Amino acid sequence: MVSTCLSTLTPPPKFTISQWADAERFLSPEFSAEPGRWETNRAPYQRGMMDAVTEPGIEKVIFMTSSQVGKTSILENIIAYFIAYDPAPMLVVMPTLQLAQAFSKDRLSPMFRDTPCLKGKAQHERTKDGTNTILHKTFPGGQLTLSGANSP
Repeated sequence: MVSTCLSTLTPPPKFTISQWADAERFLSPEFSAEPGRWETNRAPYQRGMMDAVTEPGIEKVIFMTSSQVGKTSILENIIAYFIAYDPAPMLVVMPTLQLAQAFSKDRLSPMFRDTPCLKGKAQHERTKDGTNTILHKTFPGGQLTLSGANSP
């Protein structure tokens, strides 16, 4: 009994975003040629980009990359990490409001559906109380707001 009580007081292990993604993230068939478990080793250059976000002392992360190198998947992993593992309020700003809506519908909704630890944490359908919409999702310990740089 005492060991059971003490085990609930033990903090969870410290994970970097890439370690968390390797352990928990699943790729959706809509946007992956090989759906299933995420493997950072398939594109190891992404590890540093993901892990820099939670590196102590780093306040700004800038990616200077070519196109089609997995930046959207990196962003999805960062969002999923903070929803499932280290809840926090988040703001994601896309170039336009329409792109923010498309990102929510096309990328986040399948990720919530296909990553088991995210199921039930951030609902992707509209709720009666208005707390979850296409552009705003609440979850235990935080919220995610999506916006467009072209919206006031």
